[in-house]
Amino acid sequence: MPVGGGDVGLNVWVQDDKLLFYIAQSGAFDENNSLLKLGRVNITMKPNPFASNRRYSFRQRLNINDGYIAISGGLGTELKIWVDMDTSDIHVSSRSRAPMKYTASLESWRTEEHQMVPPEQQQTSWGVSAVPQLPVPDQRPDTVGFTDSGVLSYHHNGDLPLWDAQVAEQDIQDPESYFNPMRNNTFGLFMYSPDLKRTLMTSGTYINTRYTGFQLVSTKASSRFSLIIGTDQQQTTDVNAWKQALIAKTKAGLSKSQASTIAWWSAYWDRSHIIINPAAGNSDPGFQVGRNYQYFRYMMACNAKGQYPTRFNGGLFTFDPVLTDSEVPFTPDWRRWSGGTFTAQNQRLLYWPLLKTGDFDILTQGIDFYSNTSPNHRKLGQQYFGLDVALTSEQLDNTGLPNIYEYNARAFGDDPEERTDLYPPGIDFNDWLSWQQDTANEFADMAIMARSVYGEDVSKWVSFVEYQLAWFDEFYQQRNGLNSSGELIIYPASGAETYKLALNPSSTVSGLVRVITDLLDSGVSFVKGNRTYYEQYRARVPKTPLRPCPGATELTCISPATNYSFAQNTEPSAMYAVFPWSEYGLGQPTNLSYAIHTYFNDSQAATYRGNTGWRQDQIWFARMGLTDLATEYITDRLSDSTRYRFSAFKGPNYDWSPDINHYGSAAIGLQEMVMQTFALNNTQIRLLGAWPADWSGSFKLTAPQQTVVQGEISNSAVENLIITPSSRLQDVVYGLEKSQHPSVD
Repeated sequence: MPVGGGDVGLNVWVQDDKLLFYIAQSGAFDENNSLLKLGRVNITMKPNPFASNRRYSFRQRLNINDGYIAISGGLGTELKIWVDMDTSDIHVSSRSRAPMKYTASLESWRTEEHQMVPPEQQQTSWGVSAVPQLPVPDQRPDTVGFTDSGVLSYHHNGDLPLWDAQVAEQDIQDPESYFNPMRNNTFGLFMYSPDLKRTLMTSGTYINTRYTGFQLVSTKASSRFSLIIGTDQQQTTDVNAWKQALIAKTKAGLSKSQASTIAWWSAYWDRSHIIINPAAGNSDPGFQVGRNYQYFRYMMACNAKGQYPTRFNGGLFTFDPVLTDSEVPFTPDWRRWSGGTFTAQNQRLLYWPLLKTGDFDILTQGIDFYSNTSPNHRKLGQQYFGLDVALTSEQLDNTGLPNIYEYNARAFGDDPEERTDLYPPGIDFNDWLSWQQDTANEFADMAIMARSVYGEDVSKWVSFVEYQLAWFDEFYQQRNGLNSSGELIIYPASGAETYKLALNPSSTVSGLVRVITDLLDSGVSFVKGNRTYYEQYRARVPKTPLRPCPGATELTCISPATNYSFAQNTEPSAMYAVFPWSEYGLGQPTNLSYAIHTYFNDSQAATYRGNTGWRQDQIWFARMGLTDLATEYITDRLSDSTRYRFSAFKGPNYDWSPDINHYGSAAIGLQEMVMQTFALNNTQIRLLGAWPADWSGSFKLTAPQQTVVQGEISNSAVENLIITPSSRLQDVVYGLEKSQHPSVD
């Protein structure tokens, strides 16, 4: 069960006589760019309130309203676990009728150096595959021990073997000038209680991982107990000062009230909600949809103040990997697709929903990732192509460099290939990721829309947006010039990860028009171009290509590209013209049937459907007004997990458990069923465009022009509608009003 706050997340459970939890912190990147856990805490009590003859009293409950876990046991025992939203300190408190003795142990599996084995390196940024040309990494140990009446555990990055190898592989010039979150990164915890004293070091095995325990024990039996675990992560060369500051912060935080954290959570839940069939109970499918949507928001908020985005492949809530896949018997640090490599195709799905929830503070993380690495991307654009543009790849390490394996994947292995002109230095030599520079465009559009939706000052992101856009105009003109109509020739390019060596992929050209239009409408002060330039740039972008539907040539479909060489993955990227790029959908002037035919009648796209992980079918259904299908897919996607005990832990799907991008995609789909705001240049507010008649409830969502929309839903109608400002009432339409009526016939 998850709980968290600030930039820390815990997975909490009771097993036999133990209260256990893993601690994860955003930004805890080691030398290999693993996102390491800070450790596991094991708390026992004597007499045991969880003994078999007392289990009738056991209850573990997550209170998302106030952000804590409450656990009840025998002997009147009440435990509370919460994380301070301001300091990321972890608080554990207990009270009971009978005096008890407590033992708190920090359990670490990284007290010694460890040589990884394939495929253990997948948790690092050394790559998803072990190849002879790259080393299997060495895991450096943490420093763990007793100090100041507590337990101190930390990791400090010294040498950077991964970074050095990337610099050599990619011939990076002046690497010391590059932004690098691994450099001198220091992270850890201090566990302390005035009720406990140091005792023994222990050792053992949990699941399949050896650990060393550092125990604190009660000085005397008591009916009350409190423990604090202070955490911190920062880049520093002065480790001693960092340690002393962490210890002082932790001890000072012991007496801090939960009041400010409860107030934060209260304000957070007041921003937004979608509640469905509230009186129906846990077994009702609609109720489960609403509840698990709220749990997604909760998991995102546990990292509300983190420097780094919540990861799509488990977030802060991964656990022993063998419980997900028996073929990966590694430590609790393990996850598929790394902890320090960020994949835009997945990450974007966690951050698009935040525009409608009003969570600007959390959205900032996703955009800052690209804004912070943009100077590095500009250096790459200059180094490789002599252009003042951002060269941004799809799968980036947190330094902004392409992942070391993905950058040269075809040059690795037992049958290495040589680069050709189609894969010049700077471009991923990789069938999946080559020429996929456009996924960062989605974060660029989020940055621009944050100004319209929230009214926030987004000036710090404008440079990222403009230099990201500049790649497509300046690079493709440098390589290909313009066609006879004065349009860009966007080749070689990529339609998502699927349509490779593509000409004018629809996911790219539709997106460029949308981002440039939103930029022109935003009123921001430009730092590279100007209004005239962007109007001319938009005119140079080719139109989204169409084609006779494969398998139904009498119908017109959106084409994934004007042409392409081969298909690699299984993404129907032509549908990106519906979402994220909003060229087609309810209320738009384009022919909605083209999008519907693409999904249902294109024989190739029909093989690319699905309803797990990063797939987006339910979003497209909602935007096309296909209520029955949207409801069917969203009900399945947000149904309670049958694999894990917490109802919003699903996975691994394509990634890892818990699969956060599965829930991000679901959140977007559910929001679009309630409210759509993309039509007519983000001015229309369409309510219940794809809402089932048998769902009731309430909602509060945020729309462009700093608009808040809230109401109750009953019998397919919105009641007690409140829109702030009220002038936006004139922009509201309901259901399929003022739209082409969709048909899948």
